[in-house]
Amino acid sequence: MRILLVNDDGINAPGISALAKRFSREHEVYVVAPSSNRSGASSSITVGVPLSLEKKESSGLPSKAAYGLSGSPVDCSLCGINSEHIPDVDVVISGINDGPNIGTDVIFSGTCGAARYASMMGIPGIALSVDFNSYRNPADKSSDLYYDSLADFACKNLEKLIALCGEKKALDDRYVYECFVNVNSPCLREYKGVKLTSPCVRRYYDKILIEKESDGSMSSKCVGEVKCFSMGDENADYRATENGFVSVSSVYTEVAAMDLSGMKNSFIL
Repeated sequence: MRILLVNDDGINAPGISALAKRFSREHEVYVVAPSSNRSGASSSITVGVPLSLEKKESSGLPSKAAYGLSGSPVDCSLCGINSEHIPDVDVVISGINDGPNIGTDVIFSGTCGAARYASMMGIPGIALSVDFNSYRNPADKSSDLYYDSLADFACKNLEKLIALCGEKKALDDRYVYECFVNVNSPCLREYKGVKLTSPCVRRYYDKILIEKESDGSMSSKCVGEVKCFSMGDENADYRATENGFVSVSSVYTEVAAMDLSGMKNSFIL
């Protein structure tokens, strides 16, 4: 297959390097990734502003071509899908993210945003993340091995993951996939198994620290913690990674809304 690799951690991140090394052994790989870390960029897109696209001749990424883009992860998907420098791709793989993207994280995640955008454009989108909060031995500095494990899993199961993107539907003059796939792995070199999961609810207990800098200016910094809730769902994604399993979720591409057809419309003008 012809594969486009994107991420939100930046073109020099170890996760995308692990994907390029593994997938290039069996597939035709192209890379478009942010020039710098764009974690938390969600589905942001750059409009009306020129972006710098630099071909990385010595990136160390095994690929047909690798580019650094001064934009968001979604910009990278957009550029890779539509660029005349890259032939039509069969799938967009986003990651491997340094940290989990479970439950409500998918709203904020640039990794998931890039995969979702691909599915919106009629190309199967797959997001990959390693949950370094689960099973990680603090004394173990070999994080690359955990990226390698997930890259190998994704490569061996690529067609199955693509199938979980659901139906490819015609929408006006283009197509859209029903879902994008969100994969999270525990911090293990050998997994206990694979679970098909549903997104949990993540609650963020954020605080903003306002500090005065030495030059008199003010700065703000977001800090806090996060807790996971399954809402009674035993198949919640965070439970899978906590128990040593790979979590695989299919997340709807399009926005879902509550059905209001049975409610009384009492608005006044």
